[in-house]
Amino acid sequence: TATPTPTPGSPVITVEPADATVEVGQTHEFSVTATGDKPFRYQWKKNGVDITGATRSTYTTPPAAETDNGALFSVVVTNKLGSATSRSAVLTVSTSMVPPSIITGPTNQRVRSGTTATFSVTAQGTPPLSYQWRKNGVEIVGATGSSYTTPPTTTTDNGSLFSVVVSNSYGSVTSNDATLLVR
Repeated sequence: TATPTPTPGSPVITVEPADATVEVGQTHEFSVTATGDKPFRYQWKKNGVDITGATRSTYTTPPAAETDNGALFSVVVTNKLGSATSRSAVLTVSTSMVPPSIITGPTNQRVRSGTTATFSVTAQGTPPLSYQWRKNGVEIVGATGSSYTTPPTTTTDNGSLFSVVVSNSYGSVTSNDATLLVR
C-alpha cells in the first residue's frame, strides 16, 4: 500500500524574527521562516501597525533613529487555510555615537636611506573607523590602515611630515605630524 502524502496546512512559523541592536543611522533586516501550504502572504508590522509595502519574508528597516529604540517588529504569515503571527522582535537603537579620538599618534622615525619607515596610530570611537595617511599634508593613495610603511626612503624624504586622519560616521580627527629623518 502507498503511504499517503501529508497535506500541508495553515502556516506554522519555524524561525521567528530575532531581536536586534543597531546604531543610529543603520538598517536591519528581520526575517521569518514558515511551513505550510504555499503560497504565503506576509505583512510586517511595527508596534502593531502594518508597514506599507513590507510584504516579503524579510523586512529591512529604514535607517534607525533614536525614537525607534524599543520598537517591536512582527509579521503575519497567511495562506488560504489560515494565518500565524510571529513573536515581536525588539529593535534596540544604540546612541553611543562616539567620534574618533587618537590614543597614540605617530612618532618621529629615523631611518637610513634605502630603508622603510613605519608610522602607526591607535584610535578609538564608534566603529567602523577609517584611516587616511598624508605626507606633507597630501593624501597618500592606498594608505588607509592604522599603520603606514613608506617605500624605500631617499635623502629627499628627510624632514617629511606624516599624519593620519581618522574618521567614522560621527566625525574625524587629525593626528600630530611625525617627522621622517633620513640619513
